[in-house]
Amino acid sequence: MTLLDVFTWIDHLWLGQAIRDSSWLFAFIEVFHLLGLTLLLGSIIVVNLRLLGFGSTRETLAHVAEDTMPWLWVGLLLTIPSGLCMFTAEALKCYENPPFFIKMGLLLLALIFTFTLHRRLTRADENSVSRIWRTLGACISLALWFGVGLAGRAIAFY
Repeated sequence: MTLLDVFTWIDHLWLGQAIRDSSWLFAFIEVFHLLGLTLLLGSIIVVNLRLLGFGSTRETLAHVAEDTMPWLWVGLLLTIPSGLCMFTAEALKCYENPPFFIKMGLLLLALIFTFTLHRRLTRADENSVSRIWRTLGACISLALWFGVGLAGRAIAFY
């Protein structure tokens, strides 16, 4: 079974067909996808600004990261299922779309980075991690997540 076979199978699922047949369902799902992306990127930006020494400096980095974590989860819980629904409606289009594969690769890297190294940076005592590592971590995180967003936007233009 090839990757094209998998994408073709997904493209023929009843959910994708229902979304394609509706004049408004794709746009409705996309609203939730964009809302989730906004919450996700908003929480990522707040934490990374704090990592860079800006923003809510009265609060510890660990406290800011802890406070934004529920918003990150809500963003993920809105973005991923809605993205999967949209994918079922245009799986074959995505198969022929390089920005889609770039987005998926960056998303995988961003999730791994966020829940491993980035999480260690935000939970560590600020004095135990050098400014260089905090800055590097914030820059990598921002680059990965904004790369996901930009690649996602590019899907529509390819």
